[in-house]
Amino acid sequence: MVKNKQTNHLVEETSPYLLQHMHNPVDWYPWEKGLAKAKQKMKPLLLSIGYAACHWCHVMEKESFQDIETASLMNEHFINIKIDREERPDLDSFYQKAVSLLTGRAGGWPLTVFATPSGEAFAGGTYFPKKATYGLPSFVEVIKYVSTEYQKNPQQIQEVTQKVLQNLESQSTTIASKDASGLSEVIDTSMIRLVDQIDDIFGGFGFQPKFPQVSDLRFLLLSYHRRKNRKILDAVTLTLNNMAAGGIYDHLGYGFHRYSVDRKWLIPHFEKMLYDNAQLILLYLEAYQVTQHQGYAEIAKETIEYLSREMIHPEYYGFYSSQDADSEGVEGKFFVWTPHEIINVLGEEVGNKFNSYYGVTEEGNFEDGYSILHETAKLTEAVGKDFTWDEIKQLKRKLFLHRDKREKPFLNDNLLVSWNALTIYALVKASYILDEPDYMDLAEKSISFILNQLREDSGRLYRNFRGKVKSFAFAEDYTLMIHALLELFSRSGKKTYLDDAIHLQNTLDKEFWDPVNYGYFFSGNWQEDIAVREKPVVTFSLPSANAVSLENLLRLYHYTGNEAYLQRAELQVNFLLGWFQEHGYLSGDTLIALDMYFHKPIEIITFDGSKANDPDSTEKYLRTTYLPQTVSINIKENTLNDLKHLPLLEQRLTSQDYHNWFDGTTFICRNFTCSLPLINGTEIDLYLNPQ
Repeated sequence: MVKNKQTNHLVEETSPYLLQHMHNPVDWYPWEKGLAKAKQKMKPLLLSIGYAACHWCHVMEKESFQDIETASLMNEHFINIKIDREERPDLDSFYQKAVSLLTGRAGGWPLTVFATPSGEAFAGGTYFPKKATYGLPSFVEVIKYVSTEYQKNPQQIQEVTQKVLQNLESQSTTIASKDASGLSEVIDTSMIRLVDQIDDIFGGFGFQPKFPQVSDLRFLLLSYHRRKNRKILDAVTLTLNNMAAGGIYDHLGYGFHRYSVDRKWLIPHFEKMLYDNAQLILLYLEAYQVTQHQGYAEIAKETIEYLSREMIHPEYYGFYSSQDADSEGVEGKFFVWTPHEIINVLGEEVGNKFNSYYGVTEEGNFEDGYSILHETAKLTEAVGKDFTWDEIKQLKRKLFLHRDKREKPFLNDNLLVSWNALTIYALVKASYILDEPDYMDLAEKSISFILNQLREDSGRLYRNFRGKVKSFAFAEDYTLMIHALLELFSRSGKKTYLDDAIHLQNTLDKEFWDPVNYGYFFSGNWQEDIAVREKPVVTFSLPSANAVSLENLLRLYHYTGNEAYLQRAELQVNFLLGWFQEHGYLSGDTLIALDMYFHKPIEIITFDGSKANDPDSTEKYLRTTYLPQTVSINIKENTLNDLKHLPLLEQRLTSQDYHNWFDGTTFICRNFTCSLPLINGTEIDLYLNPQ
């Protein structure tokens, strides 16, 4: 008879990450219970922050948190709290910055924080090994040292915590700029800075490790559109080509791994994150529109295929958060190959050729003689001679089916609002650009799940869902949901999506807006368990709430004509420029939003019904042409009555003979002036690009 495993205070949590630790001998608490316990016992905190797909989080658990000796020390000297950064990104951001201030180094995961009973950080780091190695002290020695110092030097601890808090508070009190007169210069200098950081051999920014940095690449695509400087476009396409060919892309199951540990995009950190793949779909779609290179469209389609196959809840149509890097306790084991394995599946002659095309060798390019698939120059040479692309796809399909029998990486089935909203937005864009109605259907099912299951009657959103809702949403959840709803409204013409976006914007303004220094706080005004309410501007994993909110406010103004949205957008611009004046840089998403304000959006009103097979139809032109910073609406005959009194239509179009325009007729408005009816792509192009 098997005895029940020992459990700790995480046993009733819903987070997959927290539940991974519920059988540790460490007496883990979730955040709220642990904080209350520490205050009651007047005992310091040991916080460990990570996420379900984090490789080094698993390593530290195996080495230390499952170790009886280490767990005993932790339990003796601290109240131990486990935090899932996906559930509480506000706490993660706060403590990441605190540890960075304390150590002078960037944070990461797992994040290890030592704090007072009230949660004020006084020491920390990231991964600590069980035994001292590579210049890192052992975790046991760290625990002993910190515990001793905490007891011996309470005055010094208090001084450290106060200094950290004061610094963090100052970072959240950016003084807004008084005007936007320097906006053009900010955009231009930021573009030059990004181009200068491009690795002109392999693409991407800097050397290694390399993250896709999607928002910066999207901003460079927009910069190319504005300036037609070929150097800018080449920097982006070099990056996209090398990512799609490299090991960071899963050539069998599709989708992108989180980042590359090397300069060449060859060796990935193998976890796959929903937010990365959603944003990369959008980037490759926009690159397809700019270049008309079909390969970029194929990458977007394949990535959607991966999400639809591996990452979707079969009942709710919400998207799961991530897939682990590890399987069978080994990083990357599910994804790597030996030459012999491939020959066994494809046969000797074809297998040898495939190994040559995808860089699979006896020596391997990864650990223990294993190889990560990546496209080599030999593949390009072979296509058209030895194989067609369709035949290559069939070979990859055989290998995929064989790989699928392996033990799969752990799936984090938590459903997060902001990450789902990013995915919904990408699906709507993909449906329109690629003329794939199924993508739109999936997006509408997903948004319906969120609005029905994760929204209170009051309009307040919840953050996540795993059988039940857990905690209230943050600013990024609201802004990305509004962004997705406005895109759904744009393409479907269903006014209910606009109404939902307006309701969420009202809640965001009420609970997150800073009326003194402007901008949106990350956490709501009801949040009482965090010392400093931050106002995020820099894009890390997700677009920052303050960047996305500026875009949303501008779109809402153009759709509704409500001056309050424009006024708040102008205050938002002043806040973002004030942040730039203080810190000297901005992320791509913020620059895209500021560009939208500076250039003013183009309004595109289309009466659906064009002949899609006509190569010069308005529909064909609008789908395949890169037209950024637009406020669009696609009107169908069954949505006309709900829309015709919107200021976007009522104030722009003088004729009421709408029904005669349902043949794809398009109106384009710029600077409050509208075109005559445009009936084909040539006319639209001439209007937008006069000779």
